[in-house]
Amino acid sequence: METSQAIQPQGSSAPAVREPRSLPAGTGASWWGEGWRIFSVSPWWWILIVIVFLVIDVILLIIPIIGSLAYSLLFPVFVGGLMLGCHALARGEPLALGHLFAGFQGGRFGPLIVLGLIGLGLGIAYAIVLGIVGAITLGTSVLAAMAAGGGDPTAMAGMVGKMGGGLAIFGLIGLALGILFFMAFWLAPALVAVQGVAPMTAVGMSFRGSMRNIGALIVYVLCYIGLAIVASIPFGLGWLVLGPMLVGSTYAGWRTIYGD
Repeated sequence: METSQAIQPQGSSAPAVREPRSLPAGTGASWWGEGWRIFSVSPWWWILIVIVFLVIDVILLIIPIIGSLAYSLLFPVFVGGLMLGCHALARGEPLALGHLFAGFQGGRFGPLIVLGLIGLGLGIAYAIVLGIVGAITLGTSVLAAMAAGGGDPTAMAGMVGKMGGGLAIFGLIGLALGILFFMAFWLAPALVAVQGVAPMTAVGMSFRGSMRNIGALIVYVLCYIGLAIVASIPFGLGWLVLGPMLVGSTYAGWRTIYGD
């Protein structure tokens, strides 16, 4: 595995915002290859990390309201710690369970929590916008179907078709907004935890890096869909491997787009 040095030394000033590299579309597949190499260096530690992380998730999510809120805020903290774990492996250092909690240490907790707050705010905005779009598209279709009435099968069939069209528009808008959200946060934990970038700046850099490499990102997501299907077949046990690969491939994305 290629070694790299930490970009942000302890005690140094905040790093300058740099422009993302533009990579070939095929790089999206190579990120998964790097994710596999990162997993294979220390597979048992990775599997233990996944199990512990799942236990924490379950504990948080069964707590009404507060647990879900805490999960949303702490998720970037855990992911940032795992990015540091990948960075340690890239420098030839061993992986440990403690890397799951490394985001709570070294002055990284505050920025990563702020990143979680940004994500929570954008998630609420996403839900509001999606609710408004749903009310407009689906509500208009339902009202039109009710107005058709009269027992005319042809008219009712046309209204059902319009309702289906409204549902399709709603789904496409929701998917588009979800993709934009993913692009804004895909690289952000690594930028904050490893590179020392400010949270809001990291969100912008993640989005620009994703846009600059949209071809590679499409290939990456298509590979993910195929791998997720395969990982889910044997009672979901494949996620014990795919989970670490997802972390490693994200680190590889950061390293090739923004890393030294």
